[in-house]
Amino acid sequence: MKGCEVLIILPRSESPELLIHSYLSSRNGLTEKEKQYHLHLEKGFEGEKQFDALADTFLKDMLFMNDILLEQNNSHFQMDSLGFSKDGLHMFDIKNFEGDFCMEGDAWKTTSGIEIKNPYHQLERCTALLRKFLLERKYNISIKSYLIFINPHFTLYQAPQIPNIILPTQLDRFIEKLQMDTSNPGTRYNKLIETILSEKLNHYPNSTIPKYEYSELSKGVICMECGSAMLPLINRRGQLVCCECSKMESIESIVLRSVDELQVLFPEKKITTMGMYDWCNGSMREKTIQRQLIKNFTRNSRGKFSYYV
Repeated sequence: MKGCEVLIILPRSESPELLIHSYLSSRNGLTEKEKQYHLHLEKGFEGEKQFDALADTFLKDMLFMNDILLEQNNSHFQMDSLGFSKDGLHMFDIKNFEGDFCMEGDAWKTTSGIEIKNPYHQLERCTALLRKFLLERKYNISIKSYLIFINPHFTLYQAPQIPNIILPTQLDRFIEKLQMDTSNPGTRYNKLIETILSEKLNHYPNSTIPKYEYSELSKGVICMECGSAMLPLINRRGQLVCCECSKMESIESIVLRSVDELQVLFPEKKITTMGMYDWCNGSMREKTIQRQLIKNFTRNSRGKFSYYV
């Protein structure tokens, strides 16, 4: 397979649900059950990024949109990746399952006997809703859908031969064939892409978001590398240093990501110097924080009532 680049119209990013779980996890804001769900979300996202790496390297003639959530007839459906080729659409559902599983008729189970949701049924449902979505908007386009098991440590026993279920051992051959069979669509799908971008939703209406309060969360600056607290100590380069892994990060970077974190968790809160000082637990001086807020945001009002947008 020759190396190349793929055009991504809609890049992949962490979902609001995953972001919130990640921020709460680093601030001791998750129960044990919520921590397990967070690991499930993280693992799914990792699997999707692995597929993106394959697509970015080998599927040079396809356009991609990622993480598309749409609604059709009051039913929501999400596509991990949607590829556009001259011969039609290619929908990919990425699973990062690990371990041994088996099929017994329509039932999918772990080898210890625990039944899971049938991922192939989920794929069929999503395909049917996408087809209805397209036809209702006057798009008569061929759809090929695939269930991709990306983790090399996944095994499925007693599986019938279903062409659009791609097991880890089949993945390289599948990608090779897909590369040979697809061609650049040019501008054929421009109108459809505009339609999808205008109608896509940002998150499921009933996302599983934990309950949390500001007062219950640990404050401070959390290291991006290892998740430990960063020392309230600024070195000569104007950086904070992690107390565990010694990673250094600039004050500007820390302030910006701390603002992002606070806005994701508490969108109703105004961004103020004192508010960020409290959120960072005094890791930086108020004037240091204020300089970065003035530099990177627009200040509204003056004095103690000022805030930044």
